[in-house]
Amino acid sequence: MKRSNGIGRWPTPYDLGQRLRFGFAAVATLAAFASSGLGACAASDETTISEEPERNIASVGDSGADASADGDAAVPCAADCEYFPPACSADVLCSNGLFDPNKPTGGPDHLDMRMTVQLIRGRSANDVWVLGGLGAQRHFDGTSWVRSELPASEISPMGLVPGLQTLWLRDTSEIGFNGVQTSSRSYSRGLVDPPDGGLGSDGWTEHAPPSLVPAGPFKRGSQRVTFGWSSPGSDWFWLATGKTSLVLPNPPALIRVRVADAGVFAGEVKVLDAGSFMGMHGVSADDFWAVGMDGAAVRVTGGSGASPTFKHYNSRTRNALYGVWAASASDVWAVGFNGTVRHYTGDPLLWEVVSDVPAGVHLNAIWGTSASDIWAVGNEAVVLHYDGIRWSRVKIGGLGLRRPNLTTVWASDSEHVWIGGEGVVLSLGGKP
Repeated sequence: MKRSNGIGRWPTPYDLGQRLRFGFAAVATLAAFASSGLGACAASDETTISEEPERNIASVGDSGADASADGDAAVPCAADCEYFPPACSADVLCSNGLFDPNKPTGGPDHLDMRMTVQLIRGRSANDVWVLGGLGAQRHFDGTSWVRSELPASEISPMGLVPGLQTLWLRDTSEIGFNGVQTSSRSYSRGLVDPPDGGLGSDGWTEHAPPSLVPAGPFKRGSQRVTFGWSSPGSDWFWLATGKTSLVLPNPPALIRVRVADAGVFAGEVKVLDAGSFMGMHGVSADDFWAVGMDGAAVRVTGGSGASPTFKHYNSRTRNALYGVWAASASDVWAVGFNGTVRHYTGDPLLWEVVSDVPAGVHLNAIWGTSASDIWAVGNEAVVLHYDGIRWSRVKIGGLGLRRPNLTTVWASDSEHVWIGGEGVVLSLGGKP
């Protein structure tokens, strides 16, 4: 089975209306979990050019309260009820058990339902990682989900515990970054040189952030990590950074990081101001794509060499592209704002417009196992699947009236798919 390395992201809000709704919803979230939730309807507007702000999936969602399947059975269903059967079954997506609506603030075996899952990645069906806000980390070992905490050498004034924004799954070790600022930290688990000291739960060790060259115009204090990606077996892990200020001279960058001697993570700033990227993926360490705001689509070739090249392609949209997945060098898919879907098929410059998509909501992530098995997830609990011919809507069982925004997807094969979002982790039949 082909192994896939992991990435993380830290986007910013979809739009001002969504941001306001998030704030109001957070006040009532805990009280609402014990009662029935609010329904949501999928938008059907056509994709339009927009100057939407970046996303923030690390916030409390507004998807409403959770309720039991029995309680929701008597409640009138929303207009999208055909995609949300009241009970789980083997042929639909269902809750995987990491969240319990009866324990909205979480516990030793459950995650806080106010938390958004930011990343799901793995190496196989028996080796899967879930990362979320509030410092949440879980690892599936083929039998159960195991809590995996980072060492907390210093708690923030607001009581926040350390967490990861990106995850680099190497052959026998894991490396995570929560930023590139001088105040950020790096973490490793299972490194042989130097050996990790097991300072945190499950063997995590804290390190300094990557040292970066050249420093030049790249301003550490005004950058945040938005995404990370590495090809299986590569010596390099790529980081995308984005602006934190509209006034500071802080162009976004693509950085590659490697493990240097003595456990130092060394980074190289390879390109500045080529775009604010929100997703990366490719067929190899020497051929991958970065997509992002304003419809940016850049192909990186020679990524493992001394002088990678970067070529801009025309995605034929100004909408933000939030995710990309490549089945081959000439078969690449990207998804984004307001249901935007683009397909690259080998043209010297252009991506193809895909219009027959059965949902118009923001699509936040995409992943596949082959050219005929591709998954895309988005707002309002929308899950789409491509079978090599067409995109279709996928059913989710047992959610009641909740319609959480879904933010990440990963699959090891066609029978093992994991999807995460606001207070939810889904899998086929609810089982790994």
